[in-house]
Amino acid sequence: MKYSSSAIIVTLALLGGCSSQPTTTQSGFLGDYSQLKPAPDREGVMLYVDRNTDFKPYTKLMFDPVQVLVTQPKDQPPVPPDVVQRIGAQMQQSLQRALAPEYQVVTQPGPDVLRVRSAITGLEAAKPPAGAVDYLPFKAVYNVGREAAGGGPRVAEIKAELEVLDPSGKRVVAATVTRRGDKRLPQGDQITWEALPPITDYWARNFRARLDELRGVKPPPVAANEAR
Repeated sequence: MKYSSSAIIVTLALLGGCSSQPTTTQSGFLGDYSQLKPAPDREGVMLYVDRNTDFKPYTKLMFDPVQVLVTQPKDQPPVPPDVVQRIGAQMQQSLQRALAPEYQVVTQPGPDVLRVRSAITGLEAAKPPAGAVDYLPFKAVYNVGREAAGGGPRVAEIKAELEVLDPSGKRVVAATVTRRGDKRLPQGDQITWEALPPITDYWARNFRARLDELRGVKPPPVAANEAR
């Protein structure tokens, strides 16, 4: 399967989850999938955490440009660069809101900085309907494996793969494969720009919640309209 990839300066939630377990399909973004296990406290998440790492000192994060891995059918044009830039801006806004003010996003490595690598997968390039201006030029891919295994209804899912490296940038201290797939996503149809912010906000809130948990600090209160 051929992928076209673009870089956008965003990241994904370390443990954003949804109902049921993810499939075992691997994009190849992570260097090692063998240590991933089902998260004990959230369904729909495969997780690795180095329990020998003390996360408490880390309040600074450096995000590598995220890779957007889009399945490219031969009859569809590639996703334009301005589209991925807009996706990046939206995700960056979500993360800054979720992380502030306790966490600082930095652009340089350092002894007190965790480095984050991430990718969005589960997308397929698709030309928007004629005359439509609100649609992204791709669609979420159906999780047919879950349906075949009897694990639930056929659901369109956007997947995320992420790994957190220690300040040296060489040792993985946490990794996850997660997804956002439920009735609120268009069921195999193209995704609208209006549908994107709730997804990025969801991932960002879950990233913050897991980071707080690993550091042993009390999370901020969640507003009623953000609990979903």
